[in-house]
Amino acid sequence: MFKVYRLVSIAIFVVAMSVAAYSQALPPKSVLISTAAFYDEKAGIAKLISAEKQIDGEFAKEIKELEDGNAKLAAIAAELQKATVTEANEAALLAKKSEGESLQRTLAYRKTDIEAKIDQRRKLLIEPITFDIGKAIAEFGKKNNYGAIYDASKLAETGVLLFVADSTDITKDFIAFYNARAAAVPVK
Repeated sequence: MFKVYRLVSIAIFVVAMSVAAYSQALPPKSVLISTAAFYDEKAGIAKLISAEKQIDGEFAKEIKELEDGNAKLAAIAAELQKATVTEANEAALLAKKSEGESLQRTLAYRKTDIEAKIDQRRKLLIEPITFDIGKAIAEFGKKNNYGAIYDASKLAETGVLLFVADSTDITKDFIAFYNARAAAVPVK
């Protein structure tokens, strides 16, 4: 009886070691993350969405002024298209045209200025978060033994990505991991 028990124990040990060796010999899995989903208001990365909303709030007034200026410019253009040139209103139409051109130059300058300010603010708020997300992706990949993590958003833009099985898309899992991690670990 003791010999049978010993043989069974050895057989179980050999099988267990074989399974362990086989599982270690499997090549790491390649998976995809859609970074575009990080910005999803409902299911995205909370810290990133919060920073984007902060930037939107900071520049809301300037953006509204640009939109109002563009509406005024469109009204001037429509007025000029409808107008018929006569000797009596030629000077008024030239003044209106000049006003539209001046407004167009001003709006173009303000748009460029606001875009530069938004880019600067993004560098301050968003870049540290994206750097932390990059570190978290590497941590998540090592933790789950992934051999490669590709950005599905970028691959889809280039037309390289033709098919994605649900089992290879780890976006939701990573976002849940990051949101839990970010709540526990402050960004440095």
